[in-house]
Amino acid sequence: MFGLILTIIFLVIDIAISIWNSYNAGKIYAYRKGLGGVVYTLGGFLPISYVFVIIVTVIFAYLGYLSFSDVVFLLSFSFLFFGLAIVVWGVIATTFSFIATVKGRDWKAGLITVYNAFATIFDAYEYITGFLSAWKSVRRAIDSSDFSIIDVIAVIAIAVGIGFVISYVAFKEGLRSERRVRYTF
Repeated sequence: MFGLILTIIFLVIDIAISIWNSYNAGKIYAYRKGLGGVVYTLGGFLPISYVFVIIVTVIFAYLGYLSFSDVVFLLSFSFLFFGLAIVVWGVIATTFSFIATVKGRDWKAGLITVYNAFATIFDAYEYITGFLSAWKSVRRAIDSSDFSIIDVIAVIAIAVGIGFVISYVAFKEGLRSERRVRYTF
């Protein structure tokens, strides 16, 4: 029971951070389109889609719409695909926070940099150590007799659609708020 509560807390935190990253990507996009697009994709859209793949998979499995092989495939594949995106985002976030620390000479930014560095190292370690196991699970799930590619595609489409809508609304709100600030001076 404690593990379930802890998992729900982490999923909610991941959603909140992804929304915040999407909002900030909109603010950045107002000034630097390329950088804003990268922050949106790696910091907002992909992480929130990853979370919703987990949520939709668990809900559909609980309701009996997915087979065991479908669930194993979805969780393992999302770990492989989105896990790599999260590691790449961690490297980018650590780099940005390091630059902010050096330029601003702010000890709080330094603490964020240290946190980002350790979180990125932890994420990379988890990804590297879990890669082979997740890959084998994907292969076994595909070879299973109860695997349904249609169900898998449907879950991914629903989850990515939800992730896109939420992250894009936050992105547009960040862009809109930055444009209001830019034109008031």
